[in-house]
Amino acid sequence: MVWIPFISSNKPEFKNNREARKQCWESRDIYFNCLNKIDVISPLDPKNKEIIKKNCHKQEIDFEDNCAKSWISYFKEKRVTDYRNDLIQKQMQQDEQNQNLLQGK
Repeated sequence: MVWIPFISSNKPEFKNNREARKQCWESRDIYFNCLNKIDVISPLDPKNKEIIKKNCHKQEIDFEDNCAKSWISYFKEKRVTDYRNDLIQKQMQQDEQNQNLLQGK
């Protein structure tokens, strides 16, 4: 068996139990709150890499250490999707209000 140091990881296997999930979600929330403070919607956008590293590096490391890799990708993608859905919902509500005003309701 050959040991390849650059492929091995010191990160322990994610244990999918209640406590591990809770810790993951808490880390995610702290990280996303940090992103909110610096007005970053997409942590996946390479243009945001430097500002995230400068302002939210510790929170990002904690998030990545406390969550399964597949969950990290999912949560980051979901953040962007949820933001877009919220914008669409707000626009639809605004359009409905404008339509009601035009109809005199």
